[in-house]
Amino acid sequence: MEEGRGLSTSVTGLLLLPGSAVGILCGVLSGRRPGIWGKVLLGGAVMVLTCSLLTVLRADTPIALLVVVGALVGIPQGINGLANQNALYRQADPERIGTAAGLLRTFTYLGAMLASAAVAASFTHGAHTAGLHRLALFMLPCAVLLLVVSLLDRSIRKPR
Repeated sequence: MEEGRGLSTSVTGLLLLPGSAVGILCGVLSGRRPGIWGKVLLGGAVMVLTCSLLTVLRADTPIALLVVVGALVGIPQGINGLANQNALYRQADPERIGTAAGLLRTFTYLGAMLASAAVAASFTHGAHTAGLHRLALFMLPCAVLLLVVSLLDRSIRKPR
């Protein structure tokens, strides 16, 4: 929003704030609920939706729509991490919980590194709409894969 729209850093930060607020709210509302499957399905479906929306945004897209899409990003951000942790703690054998938690954290970091590389590859010539579209097209199959795997995984429907 800074490069593409010429907005100040402060204004851009304020426009991104609803995404963080929605993420926190979703985490608070879903974090203590025992179900896992519904959470990962909702998170995956909203990820597919937001990645799809990101592919059609343009430099002249109204700011209000950008804020709405940014807020939607907060839903999977607030739900998926907690759902994965809940799945881990409910499904791992008690004597292997430390190893399972370490593996979850390791793969979370690997995902963050892959995400950093994808952002760098998408925005090689500055933060512009074409880079956003490239990044969204990279993320979209990942979101679809998450949704499909979640739909097929019977173990998270009714964890022990």
